[in-house]
Amino acid sequence: MSQINKYADKAAYESDTARLRTLSSESYIENDGVLLYDGVNAVVPKSAAGVGDLVVFDKTEGVLKFIKGATLVADKMPAELVPAGVVYGRHGDKVRIVSLENAIFDGSTSIQWAAPYEVALWGFDLAAGGTAVLTFGTGIYKVDLPLTWGAGAKLSDIHAQINSFVTGQIKDYGWASSVDEANSRIIMSSNTWSPVFSTIGVVSGCQITRPPEDVDYQTTLTGVLIEGTNDYIRCKNGVNVSFAGCNPERFLQYYSINGRDVTNIVPGSSIIIRESVFTEEANPELVAAYATYRDYLFGEHLAEYPSAYGTMLRDGRMNTAKIGGLRFVNIHGESVPCYPAAAAALDYSVTVEGATTGLEAGAWWMPSVEEMYLLMRDRALTAADVAKDPVNLSLTQLGKATCYGGGYSIKTSCEYNTNSSFVYEGLSGYIGSQYKAVKAHVRPVSEI
Repeated sequence: MSQINKYADKAAYESDTARLRTLSSESYIENDGVLLYDGVNAVVPKSAAGVGDLVVFDKTEGVLKFIKGATLVADKMPAELVPAGVVYGRHGDKVRIVSLENAIFDGSTSIQWAAPYEVALWGFDLAAGGTAVLTFGTGIYKVDLPLTWGAGAKLSDIHAQINSFVTGQIKDYGWASSVDEANSRIIMSSNTWSPVFSTIGVVSGCQITRPPEDVDYQTTLTGVLIEGTNDYIRCKNGVNVSFAGCNPERFLQYYSINGRDVTNIVPGSSIIIRESVFTEEANPELVAAYATYRDYLFGEHLAEYPSAYGTMLRDGRMNTAKIGGLRFVNIHGESVPCYPAAAAALDYSVTVEGATTGLEAGAWWMPSVEEMYLLMRDRALTAADVAKDPVNLSLTQLGKATCYGGGYSIKTSCEYNTNSSFVYEGLSGYIGSQYKAVKAHVRPVSEI
């Protein structure tokens, strides 16, 4: 049961000792026109849902409801209410929610934006022994690898030579090798940012098989997300860049120390200086324009929001739908996602047996840059400050995956260029470009 109360002002509310503390309650404060919620697991309508509130599916009524985060007590939640997400904002009359867990792909929460490029090497004459020559890279980066093996050698012997080469001499090229004993092959896998490094060929001594669609998705534009060769994010100073501040506290912590040690920078520059050179002697025009280093950093280099430019205009749901279902046949003959991160977001699901929650697979997506900005700008950096962060407070109470602003990197659905996408980077507190080959978390979002 719950009770509904009305008070003339906040003082009257606070002085009401007769209000039952054992029940959930809604109290209307007349002079402020606000509702206050007390008690345990107070259910509110969508119109009253705010940041940190819990979305639940009511199995009895078959509908989604909202529990005020300030009243959430997980171990007292009725069994018929199934947690489904946490509110992180609003979008018109829609409520924006973030998933309770990170998405999973191939058993891991650390996921690449784009799939690796793989080929198979075969046809080595193991019985008689022999030689072969492989080539890696192009142009000035082209390197030959001669291989030699004796009669009766095993594939693992050849693999050992290849592995020593790719992890040693060309370790920066991003190649890895493995033995496919069942098919008498050596699998070569490329994870890199440049087609200069992901090129492989056979000169002699063996054969190479490439995937039917011979595409390196990590170094190629999707062709459906951006119109040109690259996108951008706009800073508050009007400059279009590859990264901009998102979580102010973490951004300040990082760049006050790790900004550039340069002088005579003027307002409107893409260069971020460190706090030690924010002086009248070193950078007089910046000091004249801004009272403190904090004012400078936030006034110049935080992401512009709202913004009518660049990647802030992209739609996360549409982006994810465009690339999440794209698949190719890999070197093993398997149909796999071209873009694993988006596929994992689409697969995320909140299900209840015998019911339709509306939050099954397909109802979630990778956040856009705008959605990521709204999700992460106000997050506490660590668990030590969770009391100030309603989103992570609710996640913590439920024992679910937190999304603190420090040390947590999350991919967006927005493409930057041929080899990179946009990501929230918890090390520095910005939203910026990251190679498509790099693994990071995928945190699905949705709207109700």
